[in-house]
Amino acid sequence: MKKFLFLFLVFFCSSKIMAANDPYYIKSVAFHQNGESLVPIFKLGENFQFSFDDLIGDESDYYFKIVHCTRDWNVSDLKVTEYLSGMQNTRIASYQTSFNTLQSFVHYTLSFPNRNARILISGNYIIEIYNVDNEKVFDRRFVLYEDTVPVGVEIKKTRNLDVAPFKQNVYLNIDFGSMVLQNPKKNVNVVMLQNGQWFNAKTNIKPQYVLGSQFKYQYDTETNFFAGNEYLFFDTSDIRQVNNNVIKITQTDLYDVFLYPKSPLKESKSYSFTQDVNGAFKPRNKFRENPDTEADYTWAYFTYTLDKLPANQKLFVVGMFNNYQLGNDFELKYDDDLKAYKAAVLIKQGFTNYKYVIAKNDGTILEDLNPDGNFYETENVYHVLVYYKNDADRYERIIGLGKADSKLITN
Repeated sequence: MKKFLFLFLVFFCSSKIMAANDPYYIKSVAFHQNGESLVPIFKLGENFQFSFDDLIGDESDYYFKIVHCTRDWNVSDLKVTEYLSGMQNTRIASYQTSFNTLQSFVHYTLSFPNRNARILISGNYIIEIYNVDNEKVFDRRFVLYEDTVPVGVEIKKTRNLDVAPFKQNVYLNIDFGSMVLQNPKKNVNVVMLQNGQWFNAKTNIKPQYVLGSQFKYQYDTETNFFAGNEYLFFDTSDIRQVNNNVIKITQTDLYDVFLYPKSPLKESKSYSFTQDVNGAFKPRNKFRENPDTEADYTWAYFTYTLDKLPANQKLFVVGMFNNYQLGNDFELKYDDDLKAYKAAVLIKQGFTNYKYVIAKNDGTILEDLNPDGNFYETENVYHVLVYYKNDADRYERIIGLGKADSKLITN
């Protein structure tokens, strides 16, 4: 029996920002466009794909539902027919079994829009996946926006000198042009995201200035983000040889990839640039054509040399490969003999960005304690979503999207 079957599922009690963790057998859940895994923010009507792997590998029947949500991720009051053209509880008909891999799995794929589901309005959505017994297996958030108003975003060095070395500030300008707005100061809301993460989103921010048709947000504190550090990475596309972040590769039931031990980068006191892809992961097998079914699963062994944390704090490895989930499968445990934290995580073969985070037992991530430090020079991607509803509307549209990269940070 393969080692993954000995894993078990743990659910965290958490706020609505954190969904329940995936079952141990669901892996590599991702949204795609043009073959690339992306932060799931798409223009209304655009084509995109959703996929996942089932490691049980017996071609189970799965069904999906699309749920419309409010800006703060509560289920909205809309009827399904108001936001979806098509059927709910539709079976996922596109799937492929793995080929020539040590770990058997089935790869499931959904494309949107499709003949059974076309989303009609912009907003926050959750895709829910159910099994044949109508039990929800897991879910994911995604966002659809309208390109109605231009949204200008700039990343600035914060003017608060106390935090300037380790935070980045977001300036925002929304130009509504000739668009007629009802009670705009109340009915216009923005959400700011760093690298597509919702746990540290900035919400409920009102414009600092209104100049004609333009809303300007130029705060010194309210729109500051901890800058973090560049993501770490390893590449197992060629499982037969090590690379500069891998010590050795062995094989038992599956391939075992041993990564070089890491130490807290914040101790260096200075920022060092490393090219990353802001947390993304890309399954691939250098010697196979179809990474969906021919990239194998490997055990990645993480070691992080860090003083033992207080009892109310835990260390996790996260990224888009696990949807930043703080589950037991991704927690590093302290080894008293090594004086370091260790974990073995099952990850699909390919290129993986990851980072370490410290979280409280209730799931709150402690950004100020980022073990790899916070440096204002860090390259991050920021998205700004603009929500609007008339007084008579029953839901908030997302009427604009702004995007900026902090590599262009200015004073």
